[in-house]
Amino acid sequence: MWDEIDLANWKEIPCITGRPATEEDIEGGIAVFAIPFGSKPYDIELPLCAIQIDKESNKRTPCIAIQIEEADNGVFVGVRYLNGGNGVGTTNEFELFFEPNEEFGL
Repeated sequence: MWDEIDLANWKEIPCITGRPATEEDIEGGIAVFAIPFGSKPYDIELPLCAIQIDKESNKRTPCIAIQIEEADNGVFVGVRYLNGGNGVGTTNEFELFFEPNEEFGL
């Protein structure tokens, strides 16, 4: 489910918009996390290209944002990594783009 991403088809990656994610959405591969109470979807078109920035090492990892939700304690981003797998972070850990940039290796 969290396989490597073909960048030629990044806009076709399944994602969740318009409502908070559920456990079923995670199992279905359209969401990375579920917040049980009090979250709402962030008003932005998905998927988006993203660069995740590790604040300790300054490592920059290209990924695709498939979920963004706002909760009382912040705005959270669910991503799929280009080489497979997924992750979650807060918006201050990501730069978001409408198209891949040079960091995506294009």
